[in-house]
Amino acid sequence: MSALPTRRELFITQIALLLGDQLVDVELDPQHYHTSISIALEKLRQRSDGALEEQDIFLALQAEVQEYTLPDEVQEVRRLYRRGVGTYSGGGANFDPIDAAFYNAHLLQPGSSGGLSTWDFYNQYLETVERVFASQYNFVWYNSTKKLRLIRKPLGQEEVIVRCWTIKSEEAALTDPYTGPWIRSYALAVCKSMLGQARAKYPSGFPGPTGTVTLNGEALIAESAAEIERLDAELDTQVTAGDGYGFICG
Repeated sequence: MSALPTRRELFITQIALLLGDQLVDVELDPQHYHTSISIALEKLRQRSDGALEEQDIFLALQAEVQEYTLPDEVQEVRRLYRRGVGTYSGGGANFDPIDAAFYNAHLLQPGSSGGLSTWDFYNQYLETVERVFASQYNFVWYNSTKKLRLIRKPLGQEEVIVRCWTIKSEEAALTDPYTGPWIRSYALAVCKSMLGQARAKYPSGFPGPTGTVTLNGEALIAESAAEIERLDAELDTQVTAGDGYGFICG
């Protein structure tokens, strides 16, 4: 049994059919289709948060080491949480709001002492404790080199949680219901531009049995430019965004 086609291969088949393949001869090679999809992915990852996903990863800190290299898929680091507070080398008292909710469930029950206001005060207390006992590391993130530099040196080994934005894999981006159709449309527009550039090399056309056969190179170039302009505008209106909501038009 043959393996199932990948999402990229399915997109290539769809783009070729949208260009009229199997009805007419489309003068594009597989490399052209692959290039168009890669260009669309690069544009999406450059301008849309729909190409990213929020993730927590674990990082083992070493004593006296301030600089660490994160995986290539990490795009932006938001926070650096220590798993323990009270000392630089871990340990100390751990504060978990979910755990605290379990032990203080009576605060949320009607008729009991306290109430939601007490629960809110408790969370403010946790925030104060985090600031006093330095539960988060201050850092500098260098995206070009994927280097994470801590402001202070750890005094011992410690595992921290890095909350970051990571780049979606190609398969995930092509499968996503918001980014997938956009990538296909953008790749189709790029293919039209490449096809138009090739056909525009022969503006006078070719001689045929019934007369001169003219090519639609200029028309394809103009159509491609209009579609790319529209698709770029969709990035500005967050049609491809996926940060906790669907899409915004307008």
